[in-house]
Amino acid sequence: MRILFFCTAFNSLSQRAYLALSEQHYVTIEYALSQELMVEAAELVKPDLIICPFLTTLVPAQVYSKYLTLIVHPGPPGDAGPSALDWLLMGDDGTEPDSKKLLQRTSLSEHGRPYWGVTVLQATADFDMGPVWAFEQFAVDIDQPNITKSSLYRGPVTRAAVTAVLKAVDRITITASSAKGINEHSNKGAVHPNLVANAVFAQLSVTTGQLFQGGKTLHRPLLRAADRDFDPRTHTALEISRRIRCGDSQPGCLSSLFGPKLYLYGGIVDSGKQATGSAPGSVIASRDDAVCIATCDGKGVWITHVRRLKAKTDASLWPKVPAVQGLMELSEHSMGYPNLQRAVSMRGRQLSSDEEWSRATRSTLQDIWIDFEPASDKEGTVAYVFFDFYNGAMSTKQCRRLLRALQYILNVAEEKGVRAVVLMGGSYFSNGIHLNVIESAADPALESWFNINAIDDLVYSILHDFPSRGIKTIAAVRGNAAAGGVALATSCDFVLAGEDVVFNPAYRAMGLHGSEFHSLTYNARCRGENGKRILRDMMPLSASAAGHLGLVDHVLPGWGAKLESAVKAQVKALTSVLAGDDFFDASSSADERPRVSSAHHLAEWKRGLDLSSDALARIRAEELAEMAKDFWSPRSQRYHPRRHDFVRKTKAAATPRRFALHRKSDGLVDEEDDDRFDSVEWFAMKSSAAQQQPRRGGNGVEDVAMPKAPEKVYARSRNAPSSSSGTTDEKNWGDKEAVPKAKTRGTIFCCYYDAD
Repeated sequence: MRILFFCTAFNSLSQRAYLALSEQHYVTIEYALSQELMVEAAELVKPDLIICPFLTTLVPAQVYSKYLTLIVHPGPPGDAGPSALDWLLMGDDGTEPDSKKLLQRTSLSEHGRPYWGVTVLQATADFDMGPVWAFEQFAVDIDQPNITKSSLYRGPVTRAAVTAVLKAVDRITITASSAKGINEHSNKGAVHPNLVANAVFAQLSVTTGQLFQGGKTLHRPLLRAADRDFDPRTHTALEISRRIRCGDSQPGCLSSLFGPKLYLYGGIVDSGKQATGSAPGSVIASRDDAVCIATCDGKGVWITHVRRLKAKTDASLWPKVPAVQGLMELSEHSMGYPNLQRAVSMRGRQLSSDEEWSRATRSTLQDIWIDFEPASDKEGTVAYVFFDFYNGAMSTKQCRRLLRALQYILNVAEEKGVRAVVLMGGSYFSNGIHLNVIESAADPALESWFNINAIDDLVYSILHDFPSRGIKTIAAVRGNAAAGGVALATSCDFVLAGEDVVFNPAYRAMGLHGSEFHSLTYNARCRGENGKRILRDMMPLSASAAGHLGLVDHVLPGWGAKLESAVKAQVKALTSVLAGDDFFDASSSADERPRVSSAHHLAEWKRGLDLSSDALARIRAEELAEMAKDFWSPRSQRYHPRRHDFVRKTKAAATPRRFALHRKSDGLVDEEDDDRFDSVEWFAMKSSAAQQQPRRGGNGVEDVAMPKAPEKVYARSRNAPSSSSGTTDEKNWGDKEAVPKAKTRGTIFCCYYDAD
């Protein structure tokens, strides 16, 4: 089929659906930036089918009336509204039909729903109420430790969505093949909006064939950030946790807990005793840039991050930053708020993490811990390093703390007989440097430099310190990974990945060259030109595709506890064949060795490489020299505006050409697809031209008059700088109009932030 995606953003679910469908179908993507652009894209593609995996706007009637259009709704049949997962995690169990009355309760329900689902339905005039082509359900525990809207979405919701989408496509194909044409001129077998979905599709889930097990479904309105607010004098720790986690990572829980209104994130319950005797709502502890507040039931709740409220005069959203950092910034301007001042004062009396790095025995905030387990039937241990950083971003401080954990393993390696270390990551494996912390810094370029050096120190330890001690390194990628996070994984001797993991190894779309020794590991693992190609393609990779390229050595089935068990079984198999410093133990039979790709055996990618400290220092210096250009030279124009728009959730100006295959025939290219995107001189020339010959475009943004017409005409870049960033926008070069663009560039999640 020819399939067109309409997406508000090409998010994790959209990427998984794209990768699954692309195996058998032609799939092209259009950002839903305006009704006009959606209509235009549909006419350009003339698709057999349109799928909307993540859409926060309406599909134009002239599109869905002409092309069969599927909406992926993160709720079961009968559920409708823009905040399906928010209501679920806040505790709505479907027993109260009146949403206003429900919100007046101290607790929405005792346990919440036991099941939830995802529906693939046809777009019609009635929002979320069209014919159902498939639905899938899954068990859910809304009080599971650390579950958030984001983690639920990336995990069970995405898996259910992919299952339902694939089944819906199959059902549509079968229905079309047996249906008559829409009129006498159409062909039998054609997909069209008048195909009739079997009523049973809305009743029985795809995998189990059962009715929905989660209770009555309802139409719920938008759950605003302010609707989640809480009173620590009456709400328990569990209830406060629900109200924060149901809005994490967007939009957050809007609260005046610290005085000024802030969006709060985290919501991790602490079952310790430190809250005893403390006034509910008071700040009782601080750890790793998070603060803990006391609750009325004698427990605590950790607030890990905050975002300032966007005022009408603010050009864009504020960055989301670690709580202590955000509260300190506010305290400089907001005197007279006792709880805010107390939170800031707590930063000097932080609760230290366990000196032994062991996992806490109670519910509490802990983003790094180490489990030591027997290596195999032989002597020795394996160190499993868990690091569950918020949204997978690793700040300078977090990189340094993780490095201390690795150094602890090295310090006890002889005593504990450590034979291998396994990087386990968390719900994300890693997404590299922390762009929100960088964006909020007084000097973002300098903080970028500190952050990239801190993560480079981590990778150096993996490439040098552990091998020098004869300790093998394994990455167990159980959650999505991007940019520096992929490079961190590939620096290990062996990479395991869950079958559902999506890899985004490129840095270029963010305007960065990248470091983390990726120029060594990508090229060594992928061989030939593939290492360079994945950096220029800037496209997501499935775990299996990453395996074919060499980034991954073995793909494992399952998720959650099943995947963790599979990882440990594979690690045990790996450690059983280790002898001395050589993975290639000739005395081991083929049956004894773990199953790996035929092209990539254990650490074969390291054969012939110079991994001495001097060689690694040279590679690091070369990469950091390029990164310095991205931070401080004229080429920094490609990074700072893109980071600004990413952090502040600014809508893209246009769909990148690498996604919008249907727009590649007009001769336009995105600037990041041209070699001159790497040229300092090129950006210097653009800056000079902008200063000398600015002219005002029709959209109120300055266009750049270039001193010389280039050979290529450029489309508006994916994250072209917005006027609020203080830089200029490039609309067209020469006489040819650039890619059609949205009239305005608002916030991706404006339905939430504008509502508050």
